[in-house]
Amino acid sequence: MDGSGDPSCRQSIPPTGLTVVVNPDAPSLDIIFVHGFTGHPERSWTHQRGDARHRTNEEEILVEPPTKRQKLSPFSKLCQRTLHTVIYWPRDLLPATVPNARVLTYGYDTHIRHKLGLPLNRSTVYDIAWDFLVALEAGRRAEPLRPALFVVHSLGGIIVKEMLRRSSSCHRGQIHLQRIFGSTMGIISIKALGFSVNEQIINTLLPSAERLRELRDEFGPMAQEQNWIIHSFQEQFGVTALNDDKVVEDTSSYLNLPAIEISEHIGRNHMDMCRFTGLHDVEYRKVASALRRITASAPSQPRSEEKLSFTEEQTRMLLDSLRFDQIDT
Repeated sequence: MDGSGDPSCRQSIPPTGLTVVVNPDAPSLDIIFVHGFTGHPERSWTHQRGDARHRTNEEEILVEPPTKRQKLSPFSKLCQRTLHTVIYWPRDLLPATVPNARVLTYGYDTHIRHKLGLPLNRSTVYDIAWDFLVALEAGRRAEPLRPALFVVHSLGGIIVKEMLRRSSSCHRGQIHLQRIFGSTMGIISIKALGFSVNEQIINTLLPSAERLRELRDEFGPMAQEQNWIIHSFQEQFGVTALNDDKVVEDTSSYLNLPAIEISEHIGRNHMDMCRFTGLHDVEYRKVASALRRITASAPSQPRSEEKLSFTEEQTRMLLDSLRFDQIDT
């Protein structure tokens, strides 16, 4: 994991592992992105034709030449060239929305087929979730109590839920892993927290669909007990290849926990709903509003480990309790 220097880390993001994307001087919370099935920690959240006004790196700006009709138009405004650029919104938009957040992204391999004869990944959701937990704890070890907010898409929601369940059950020698569970403040789900999963995914990644239902039954009470804030976004449009049907229906894309959860539609299909053109994208504004609402409860200063403090009298009594008379004889 890199990114300890530049507040906006523009290094190439590897397909697997934990990567720091934005690292301000004194972050008060972590926002962690987890992509979906066959996704990528950068490409899944990237719009290829974003608004160039939201990028300062001119080398990455793509200039779209005017069409023939625009060239012949007597109106000068129509003759102006349109600027487009690649927008990776965790890096390019999120710092303007939540300036005090350190932003991380996690990648994992779920490809059930590889080109060029490369070996297949045989990891299950349980394996991926555990590896994620271990990597995230290592990446947060300097500030283990810093609040954490997860932004998940598709299968990434199941990964995060299983990771939090495993974290909650860590005790004794693994107490350091339990801090992830205790520091979580919420989840923004972009078509993820439901449990309707493609059968091929289940057969490849999940040992049984029954265990998936058990995770659903366990996660709801756990989230309510921890008072996590959950905002579930749902796809508004279907996919042409599926006869304009939605990839995941609304009833399967939220937890149905009205006490802690809000659901809302994004005017995109399943693949495009986690990509935005810029700060003025009306769909990004919905996500930005949810981010601000959830992160408003984060402390302005990083939390520190709680230490026991004793009065002078308590200290004397403690020392007396450790004294053995035979030592002085």
